[in-house]
Formats: sequence, structure tokens, C-alpha cells
Amino acid sequence: MLHAAGVDPAPRRAGPTWRQLLAAQAHAIIACDFLVETVLLRRLYMLVFIEHGTAEYICPG
Repeated sequence: MLHAAGVDPAPRRAGPTWRQLLAAQAHAIIACDFLVETVLLRRLYMLVFIEHGTAEYICPG
């Protein structure tokens, strides 16, 4: 189907690699994680955000 439409398979397409794409978009990518840590038999729940462009932690509050 792709060949009939004139589209090459993914590895042969022109354009940025994943590394180039992520580097170019790093300023706009925010990741989040929900951490559960056990300290003195207690659980702590923390929602953490990190901005990939600056590696800056953002703590919702």
C-alpha cells in the first residue's frame, strides 16, 4: 500500500532522526512521574514534572 502511494518504508524517509527531533523539541517536552517511596515504613506520594529542555523540576503546589 505504501509502495503504491509512492511512500518509502520508514528507515528510508527523508527528515530528522529521533535524536534530532527530540533535541529540537526538548524545550516543549514535559515528562511526569508519580513516585512512591517508602521511608520508615511510610509511603510518600509525589507527582513530579520535569522540563526536558532545562532539566528543571516543576513541583505542583
